[in-house]
Amino acid sequence: MIGIAAVIVMVAIGKGSQDEVMTVIAKMGENLLTINAGEMKRRGGRLRLSGNVTTLNLRDVGYLSKEVSGITFVAPFEIKEMKVKYLQVLTSTNVAGSTLEFLETRNYRIASGEMFTEMDQKLGARVGVVGKTVIKNMLGGEDPLGKTVRINAIPFRIIGIFESKGLDSDGIDQDDILLIPIKSMLRRILNQNYISTIYAKADSRRNIERVAAKIKTVLRDRHKIADDAENDFTIISQIDLENLKAETSELFTRLIVGVAAISLVVGGIGILAVMLISVKERTHEIGIRRAVGATKGDIVGQFLFESILIGLFGGFFGVVLGVGITFGASTWGAENLLLDANSIYISTSVCMMIGVIFGLFPAIKASRLDPMVALTVE
Repeated sequence: MIGIAAVIVMVAIGKGSQDEVMTVIAKMGENLLTINAGEMKRRGGRLRLSGNVTTLNLRDVGYLSKEVSGITFVAPFEIKEMKVKYLQVLTSTNVAGSTLEFLETRNYRIASGEMFTEMDQKLGARVGVVGKTVIKNMLGGEDPLGKTVRINAIPFRIIGIFESKGLDSDGIDQDDILLIPIKSMLRRILNQNYISTIYAKADSRRNIERVAAKIKTVLRDRHKIADDAENDFTIISQIDLENLKAETSELFTRLIVGVAAISLVVGGIGILAVMLISVKERTHEIGIRRAVGATKGDIVGQFLFESILIGLFGGFFGVVLGVGITFGASTWGAENLLLDANSIYISTSVCMMIGVIFGLFPAIKASRLDPMVALTVE
């Protein structure tokens, strides 16, 4: 009972976590493609840039939007953690630069105020839009609209506030962002002419892979990369990210279910012990049954059936307990639990298997008792 309940609850936790991760990925942007300069490698559970590559630029963004069919929006993106000052408060936050298309590609929404305009973008205006975490950390919850903050001693006026986004799939706070026009970021803040990331939104999910292949071809041609040379960029599609996270989540689920399954083995050993004791206590009964014509197969069937019944009864109450805990926890606020019907079906099968496996030896032992010896046992 405890083993089955533990497995059902652990699977529910794993499935709930996986569903939560997929929801977070979907919120990051629909049909999203991320083009990063250089090679991205997974270290410490996160994708990180390997080396310093400066071949990606704003001209690539314009070229992709014109030459790649199937892209609805494309936005450059450059981000860096920097010190931002408001009055006498100095706070470390993520300062980012992008264009108007950032809202659509990354699924950000304006809660109040406004986004900077195309003219602001062309002129490199000193305006910005902030997330809720920046407001909390830097302004203490005060309304930021119209306020002036300083980035590298350069004043920027806050004109908008993003709706809350929460954490992304890597656990990074998406609300800890101060977004300014990309030209302001490159010219005024960083003094560079290259970018590290381009976000592109495909027109449909089924076209993501085709669009990614076309982007690869276009960028290789733009950067004059030889046929036998490696890419100087990495394309990560939303599907790739989902598969990567699903694989990690599945491994986590298997691990915790494996730990929970240990209690099933303990339960099976318990059935084995109970059936061995039952055989010893009912030796006289076995002798009588054998004396009146019961075959070895009849004795095996009797004790095996009893063993399976024990497993099924324990499994039934385990399923009830596991489902009850899952629904109870979900009702009381544990949103990351998601009941998986397959875990119930598998648990029922496991109960029968445990009954058979751990009841077979006692059943065979009972069938091998000599009837004459068994009848003389008190």
